[in-house]
Amino acid sequence: MTWKIIVARIPQETIDRIHDTADILDVVSRYVDLKKRGRNFFGLCPFHNEKTPSFSVAPDKGIYHCFGCGNGGNAVNFIMEFEKISFVEAIQELGDQFGVPVEFTGSDDSKEFFTHLYEIHQLAADLYHETLFSNRGEEAKKYLLDRGLSEESLKLFKVGLAPAGSSYLWNAVKVKNYSREVLEKSGLFGFSNNDIYDRFRSRIMFPIWNASAKIIAFGGRVFGTDDPAKYMNSPETPLYRKSEIFYGLNLTRDAIRKNECAIMVEGYTDLIQLFQAGIKNVVAVSGTAFTEKHVQQIRRFSSKVYLAYDGDSAGIKASLRAGYVLLKGGVDPHVIQIPDEMDPDDWIQKDGGAEFKSIGIEKASGLLRFHLKTAGFKELSSSERSNVIKEILSEAAGIPDPIIRQGFIKTLAQVSGVEENQMVHMFSQQLRKKRPQPTSKESTKKPQLFTTVNAKAELGIIKVLAGDHGEAKELIREKLDMNRLENAQLKKLATLLMDKAHVNPAEIIAFFDSAEDREMVSRILMEEDDTTEPLQMAEECLKTISKVSVKEKIRGLRIKIREKEAAGEDAIELMIEVVQLQKGIND
Repeated sequence: MTWKIIVARIPQETIDRIHDTADILDVVSRYVDLKKRGRNFFGLCPFHNEKTPSFSVAPDKGIYHCFGCGNGGNAVNFIMEFEKISFVEAIQELGDQFGVPVEFTGSDDSKEFFTHLYEIHQLAADLYHETLFSNRGEEAKKYLLDRGLSEESLKLFKVGLAPAGSSYLWNAVKVKNYSREVLEKSGLFGFSNNDIYDRFRSRIMFPIWNASAKIIAFGGRVFGTDDPAKYMNSPETPLYRKSEIFYGLNLTRDAIRKNECAIMVEGYTDLIQLFQAGIKNVVAVSGTAFTEKHVQQIRRFSSKVYLAYDGDSAGIKASLRAGYVLLKGGVDPHVIQIPDEMDPDDWIQKDGGAEFKSIGIEKASGLLRFHLKTAGFKELSSSERSNVIKEILSEAAGIPDPIIRQGFIKTLAQVSGVEENQMVHMFSQQLRKKRPQPTSKESTKKPQLFTTVNAKAELGIIKVLAGDHGEAKELIREKLDMNRLENAQLKKLATLLMDKAHVNPAEIIAFFDSAEDREMVSRILMEEDDTTEPLQMAEECLKTISKVSVKEKIRGLRIKIREKEAAGEDAIELMIEVVQLQKGIND
C-alpha cells in the first residue's frame, strides 16, 4: 500500500496526531528492554541478533535507529516492522493505545478540509494580533503592559484582541468562501438559524499551537470586567484535543530539554511572565485538567516536572491531582509552593522572578512531602493520619513502575513512622510486561556511507536544515539549486526540511516508503546537532555542491572539444568556456 492511498483512506490530521501523540518510548518499551544513556535510550535490537545494545530510541525526536543493522523509523514503522502488519493496522493499534480515534474516509476531500481549518485559525490569529496593536486595541494592550507583559512578548506569543461585535472575524472570513463544515468545525463561530457570529468577543486572545507549530485553537481572556467566566477556550475540534496539548510547548521544548525539567503552570499569562523573566522551560495546560496524555507529551522532553499552580486551596488540590498523574506516568513531580492567594504571574511581577528561582524552584518539595505538608500531617490525630495515608496509598496503587512504587512506599513509611512491611503488602499484585525475544534474523544490511566530497556537502546541508538555524536555513533556501543534489533521498529530505518551519523527525520519516530510505533518514535525524557555525557550514557546503556541478559541466565540454578536434572542427569557443568555468572554481 502506498502513502497516497493511505492518505485517501485515513485523514492526514489523524496521521499527524498519532505522530504527535504516540510516545515512541512507550511503544518500543513494550518489546525491548531499554536503558537510558545520555539523552537517548538503548537496548538489544529486536530486528537482528546482537550482544551489545546498538538499538537507540530518541523520545524527544519520536524516532528509533539501530546502528547495527540500520533499521529505523518512527513509532508507526516500528509497530509495522515488529508485528508484521500494514500501515493502516499500525495506525489503528497506536490510535487505540494512545486514545486517538481513527476514522476512514473514501474521499480525498479530508486534506482540503484540514488545510482550510489551519488557514482559518492562522487568519484569525493574524487579524486579532493586528487589532491589538491598532487604535482599537489600545485599552487591551495597556491592560497587558500594566500587568508586566512586554511588547516583545506579546509579539512572540502573537497575543491579540477579539473586539466587541459579533461579526468582526466573520466579516474577514466570509470572503474566503469556506464550507459550512469548516466554519462549524473550526470552533470560532456560533450559529443561530441562518446567522453566523463570532464566538470570541471583547477578549484578549492567546493562540494555541500544536507540536508542528500550527495554530489550532485560542484561549480568550476578559479584561477590565469582573466577568466570572474569565477564560473561554476553543471547544474541541478535529485539530484541537485539550487533553493532548500544552500551551507554549512549541517555543519552550528546547529549553525543557536543555534544563532537563519542565515547569508547569495553569495560565497563559503565567507562562509568558516566566518566559519573559528568562525561565523558558515552562508549559501551561491548555484549558483542561491534567491528563495521562499530557504526561505522554511532556515525557518526550523531560522526566522531571515542577508544578507551579496557584497558591490557593484549589491550586493545591490541582497540584496534587497533576502530581499523581505525573508519578503514575513515570515522571518525577515536584511542587513549587506559591505564596498564599498568589499565582505565578503575580509572583514574577513582584521582583522579576528572582524569588521564584531562589525560593520556588530551589526549595520545591517532592510530591509526597508536599501532600503531607499541605494536609498538616504532623498536627493530625492518629485516625486522621491513617486517612491521609490511605488516601496516598490509593494513589500509589496506580503507579505501574515497581521501582518508582517501591521508592514511594519506602519514603512514605519513613516520613509517616509506619512500618514499611505493613504498607508493602497492599501492593502484592505485580505488573509484569511481556517482552518478546529478539528475532533470529541476522543483519544483512549496511548503513549507507557518505564518503565523497559532494556527498558530505549534501549531508552537511541536511544537518543545517534539520537544526534550529534560521539564518543558515534561509541562505540555503535562497541559494540551493535542488537539481544539483545527486543523492535522490537527500534531495527529497532537503525538500521536506525546507518546507517545514519546525522539524518533526517522526513526521519527516513518514514520507519515505522503503525500509532502506527510512534507515538512512533515521540515522541522519538521530544524530545530535553539533553544528557550531551553521552559517559558515551552509556557505561551504553550497560552494562545494556548486563546484561539483561546474566540474561536471567542464568534463562534458572537454568531451565535446575532443569530438570537434577529431572531426577537424573549430573548438575555440568551448575552450574559452572551459577556461572561464575553471577560473570560477579557482576563485
